[in-house]
Amino acid sequence: MDQKFNVVARCTHEKSEEEGYGDGDSESSGRALLLQGHVDVVPANESDGWTHPPFSPIIKDGRLYGRGSGDMKAGVVAMIYAVVALKRIGYLPRADVSICTVIEEECTGNGALAAPLQTLVPSSATTQTAVIIPEPFPFLVTAQLGVMWFRASITGKPCHVLQTSAGSNAIEGAYALYSSLKALEEKYNEPKGNAHPAYRGIDHPVNFNLGRIGGGNWASSVPSSCWFEARVGFFPGVTIDDVKRDVESTLHEAAQKMGLGLEISYRGFHADGAVLLSEYLDGKKNREGKCDSAVRETSLQSEFVETIQKCHGLATSSSEKSDLPLKPITCTCDARFYSSLYQDPTNVAVTCYGPEATNIHGVDESVSLESMRDVTATIALFIRDWCGLVEDRSSVRAK
Repeated sequence: MDQKFNVVARCTHEKSEEEGYGDGDSESSGRALLLQGHVDVVPANESDGWTHPPFSPIIKDGRLYGRGSGDMKAGVVAMIYAVVALKRIGYLPRADVSICTVIEEECTGNGALAAPLQTLVPSSATTQTAVIIPEPFPFLVTAQLGVMWFRASITGKPCHVLQTSAGSNAIEGAYALYSSLKALEEKYNEPKGNAHPAYRGIDHPVNFNLGRIGGGNWASSVPSSCWFEARVGFFPGVTIDDVKRDVESTLHEAAQKMGLGLEISYRGFHADGAVLLSEYLDGKKNREGKCDSAVRETSLQSEFVETIQKCHGLATSSSEKSDLPLKPITCTCDARFYSSLYQDPTNVAVTCYGPEATNIHGVDESVSLESMRDVTATIALFIRDWCGLVEDRSSVRAK
């Protein structure tokens, strides 16, 4: 990501007693809004089986196809044009709105980490800040898994294929070592469907993935070295140090039994799991058993969620009006940096909500243009209700 940078835009307004609130009826004093999205994408090759070149977008049957169309260029466009749309009809947000595009979301999250919330929006002990990340989830995200990447380097014993039994095949060993992790994956999912409150009822939410592998230098030689890179998921509340210990002990024990050398290193994701909307872990509102500090958090989360739901209902083009589902995701994203892991949840509420997309990270990725329009309108209405609106004096003068 050399020579790639985050970009931040801030829409601020100098308030005066003479100006009204516009269409919104919520008090905007002490409010702020951050709209954040990433601009990096995962790799894609036409040879993978794309119907059209992945970086030559096309529109077909109301969908935009291309790498990054759903994850998450459409969401970035929606959050930017929500502000643009308000300005074009003569309004500006009364409270501060910041728009931030970040890098490295797909591999570390360092882009968001380099742009802490306190530098993006004005804040005080009483500022209520809403954060919306329009990732390709047409629902409100309540929690996300932790994710860790690691690299395993395996050393075997080389020999000619005439003496295969005298050698130790590092490539075969790599597959055997990864297979040993499957038992750990199943352990992380126990008890089935009930391992974390946010993921209750979801079958096998935690997944490991063997993503890259390489080794050997000759078809007729038993390979002496091999490496693989893998992704490990884990629930909120589980520490990365514990995950490392589990992975290392599992792999080293298996390698010792097979007489293989093994080195484990770490690169990329070291992302903690996070609860974003603690009040809605079961997909619906739950205030029972809350202490005073949690009641304040609940109050902010409730207003945040209810405002998005209201705005979505007004904006959606669907003939069947219904509330957005509230549910967790089985991956990670930058929302964790705005959760209670890093912020005071009594002052900051965060979720992901964006256009409907298919095949993200896969072949023929696409996004619904109708959904993108609805999300743009929803965010524009959310700005109206959360921040309040004032007339854009510059547009009045231009007329």
